[in-house]
Amino acid sequence: MDDHTILATEENFGAVSVCPGGIVHINLAHVTLKFLPSDFEKFCDLIAKAKLRSVRPMRTEGKPKLQVVPSEASSEDNTEES
Repeated sequence: MDDHTILATEENFGAVSVCPGGIVHINLAHVTLKFLPSDFEKFCDLIAKAKLRSVRPMRTEGKPKLQVVPSEASSEDNTEES
């Protein structure tokens, strides 16, 4: 893999490289995917579409609400006093 050109890396996750023959290699933990350049572009489009449709936590408008909840110890104390 010394002759590969590194296109991108993410520490502790994986890397994308291209070999002299033009094949794009995606290396993740225990998986390696190899694509022809045109198929790599299709794969990137597929991942981009999936990313847009993925479920992400939605930010609510306005300020977050704070709610005070009594701890179990304080609710037990209140029960004993009654």
